[in-house]
Amino acid sequence: MVYNQILKIMFSKPRIISTFASFVVIYFFPWIFYTYLAVDFFESQMITDVSRGDDMLLLPLTIGCLIMAYMFSSIYEKWGVGSYNIRNGIQYGVLIGLFFGAGIGLIMYGTEMRITATGHLVDAIFWIVTYAVTGMVTSFVYKR
Repeated sequence: MVYNQILKIMFSKPRIISTFASFVVIYFFPWIFYTYLAVDFFESQMITDVSRGDDMLLLPLTIGCLIMAYMFSSIYEKWGVGSYNIRNGIQYGVLIGLFFGAGIGLIMYGTEMRITATGHLVDAIFWIVTYAVTGMVTSFVYKR
């Protein structure tokens, strides 16, 4: 009985739709940004290239983005406490972007010789914007 309730909450229609919408942003924004829009910039900021390039493993990448989208949506659902408006979604996304983009970015800058400080700064800004858009999309789905 309790197990069924947990499954209903975990896989509710709004959460599944929100996960899919968030996944689209989390999966495709970086692909477009790093592959087309900012490729020359990041090549100039590269200290040590550790990317897989054309040998990218799409299955783990896709599963990872799905997990991130699901967790983003799940935490937002609890964080929003029924007040799912665009402003709250953007605020939530910015907080997550600061956590990942700035926090983890600075840790990586302090521990790796991968890209320059400027590259990390641009990367952090990109992730803050990406998660703000993800928060906006997520809030829109939960508001419906």
